[in-house]
Amino acid sequence: MSKKLRVIVENCPQNHACPSVKICPVGALSQEGFQAPSVDVEKCIKCGKCVAFCPKKALVLEEDS
Repeated sequence: MSKKLRVIVENCPQNHACPSVKICPVGALSQEGFQAPSVDVEKCIKCGKCVAFCPKKALVLEEDS
């Protein structure tokens, strides 16, 4: 089974620039204003760097159903 990156919007404070956007090595995360980040699933390589970097635990890699 493959994994999928998910944004838990409830955990994201949405009041600052998302630090995980800059840490993504392939540019799969983007952010509109201070909203929760969006994931480009075509670009995401599921490396987990953004998950480990997010201080609010708003990004998770989970099994893709």
